[in-house]
Amino acid sequence: MRILLIMPDAHMHKLRLGPFVRSLREAPLTLTTLAALLPDEPDIEVKIVDGSVDCIPLDYPADLVGISVITGCARPAYDIARHFRQRGIPVVLGGVHVSILPGEAIAHADSIVVGRGESAWPRLLEDFRRGRMKRVYREHQLPDDVLADVPAPRRDLQRRSGYMMPNTVQATRGCRRACDFCSVPAVWPHFLKRPVADVLRDIRDIPGRMVAFNDVSLVDDAEYARELFTAMVPLRKKWGGLVTADSLQDTELLDLMAASGCVYLLVGFESGDQTTLRGIRKNFNHTLAYKDLIASLQRRGITIQGCFVFGFDHDDESVFASTVQLVQELGVDIPRYSLYTPYPGTALFQRMMEERRILSFNWNDYDTMHVVIQPAQMTPDELYRGFKWAYRETFRLPRIVRRVSHPDIRCAINFVGNFCYRIFVRRLYHEPRFAQPYSLHDPGQPPAPEHWQVPAELEEVPCPV
Repeated sequence: MRILLIMPDAHMHKLRLGPFVRSLREAPLTLTTLAALLPDEPDIEVKIVDGSVDCIPLDYPADLVGISVITGCARPAYDIARHFRQRGIPVVLGGVHVSILPGEAIAHADSIVVGRGESAWPRLLEDFRRGRMKRVYREHQLPDDVLADVPAPRRDLQRRSGYMMPNTVQATRGCRRACDFCSVPAVWPHFLKRPVADVLRDIRDIPGRMVAFNDVSLVDDAEYARELFTAMVPLRKKWGGLVTADSLQDTELLDLMAASGCVYLLVGFESGDQTTLRGIRKNFNHTLAYKDLIASLQRRGITIQGCFVFGFDHDDESVFASTVQLVQELGVDIPRYSLYTPYPGTALFQRMMEERRILSFNWNDYDTMHVVIQPAQMTPDELYRGFKWAYRETFRLPRIVRRVSHPDIRCAINFVGNFCYRIFVRRLYHEPRFAQPYSLHDPGQPPAPEHWQVPAELEEVPCPV
């Protein structure tokens, strides 16, 4: 039995040198984890393909195709599914977008997985082998907050040279916060923790010294984080991950993170305006403390990637220059900007729908790099021009030089990060897909009421394939 697992091209930042393509991000864990859930049997052959770094083999002789779908690549995912179904090959769709809009996804698949794949995927495979695969599979609710059914990922199936950071692990899933633009609470309403022993096993299996955590909120449970970081100290690895700004006030935890090998952190500052932060349910960020928090990290040799968002209701055209200036004053090592995007399932999406401010329902535009809402105090074009201007100004060479002039490990990390974003600035100004703020000629349609749920009559129906 041949199984093909696919992630469509999500248009992540990438470096191209002739035929060589490298994604400027960490390797995703989705496909390698799904592959690890397959039975270790000689009659099962699995191939994984990330469309961001490799061509999708549309002629592959698969018996079953699984496609992981995020909102920004939903349309190409449906196109790929249609191609394989026309060839008579059954297709399973899963992932964030499918879990939020299962009624939309099921129209494009023979079967869908809603929720955690670790729970539903093995059951689907067993049913498929017996010829009785159902149309819908849902995750089983965990009795506690322990995520203990995650196997070590099949990194042997992944092209390591395709990613700037090939060694990825996960310790937690979900987030205890509820920022209005974040789809994590809609997909994973519970904060789950893997056993520390399982995480250490995965880290030990990694041949290199550098590891990236892809958790969305790694230190939400401070006690768990302390246990994990204490156990990591003897491993002598270097690592990076995502944390919330308020967690950085715990200096003892910061010391332990540095001792365990932390060399970079991504932090969502979002805005320099406290009123804006309250409006997006992120008032746990305190703008007056940003400079002290960043300096505290840098003293410990930790690079800070600071993320800021444009398009909030309090933003006017002055926000671009003020944010670029703020980034310089704070000493952010690797700045990153994005646009306020109402992903389906979020509180922001519901509010923008009620206010009739969504300009595009073309999921291709949902990448935080396109304007898809009517800003409160700007036109869409003004917001988009300001967004691109902020990137260009931030990554001018003199500014980059100031950010990479540290005689420690931060210099190398900052150089690579800033260089990659300078390449991205070129894409913003010259790549056709960034020519317009949104798909003017194909704005799409809002999700129909039936798209949010699977019709009850399909829940236990066998798949006809």
